[in-house]
Amino acid sequence: MRNRRVVLLFLVVVVSASIMTFQSTRGPFKPLTALQTPLYQLERGFSAVMHIIKSPFRYYFRLEKENRKLKRKIGQFEMKEQEYTELKLENQRLSTILGIKERAPHFIAAARVISSGIRQWPELIIIDKGSSSGIKKDMAVRIPEGLVGKTSEVMPGFSKVLLVTDVSFSVSVRLQDTRIEGILSGRGDGYCTLKYIPRDENIRPGALLITSGLDGVFPEGIPAGYITGVEKGSELFLDIDAKPIIKTSMIEEVMVFKK
Repeated sequence: MRNRRVVLLFLVVVVSASIMTFQSTRGPFKPLTALQTPLYQLERGFSAVMHIIKSPFRYYFRLEKENRKLKRKIGQFEMKEQEYTELKLENQRLSTILGIKERAPHFIAAARVISSGIRQWPELIIIDKGSSSGIKKDMAVRIPEGLVGKTSEVMPGFSKVLLVTDVSFSVSVRLQDTRIEGILSGRGDGYCTLKYIPRDENIRPGALLITSGLDGVFPEGIPAGYITGVEKGSELFLDIDAKPIIKTSMIEEVMVFKK
C-alpha cells in the first residue's frame, strides 16, 4: 500500500513537471488560460451552430418582407390599371353618345344614372339631369344600344325614368323585317309583351322590334326589344313575349330625346 502511494506521488510530480515544461516553451504558465481555451472553443462551436440555425429564419423573414412590398406594388399597379380601363370604357361610351347627338336633331341632354333598382320602384331609374337641362315629362330615354324608357317625373336637378319593363309603360313599335306594327308593353318582371298582332301573322322568335314613332312620344327607329316567344292564344291576337334591349344593371349614361 505504501509503495502504491509513492508511485502515485511520483506520477503526479512527473506530470506536473511535464506540463510546466510544455508551458515554459510558450511563455509563463497560466492555469486559467489553459482552462479557458476549451471553453472558448466550445463557445465558438455553439455560436456557429446557432448561426446555422438562425440563418434560414432571417432569410425567410427577409423574403416575407420583400414579398409584402411586391404585393403592395402589384395592388397599386392593378388599381391604376382598373382606373385606366374604366376611364377608357367611359370615354368610349361618351364618344358613342356624342356621335348619336350629332346625328339626332331631337337630342336634349346626356345624363348619368344616379339610382336604380329601388325596392319600391324596381322598374325605375333616376338620372342627374332635369328641367334645368331642358328635360320635360314623357320624353324618350335611350342608350346607344336601344330604348330605356321615358321620363315620368322631372325636377330641376334630376328626373325619374320609367323603364320599358314597367307594367304602366307602352310604346308603339314595328318589326324591323316585316314592318308589322303593334304595342310593346312592360310586364313588371323584366320582360315585355307585344300586343295587337293578328293570329294569322307569321312572327318568328329573334325578330327585332323598333319604335315606329306613331305614339307621339318616341322618335322612330330606336331598337326596343327582341321577340322571345309566340303562341296562338285564344283571342284574335297572338300572345307574344319580348325581351327588352336594355339590362338595367348595365345602364350608366343615357340620352334624353324629344319627339
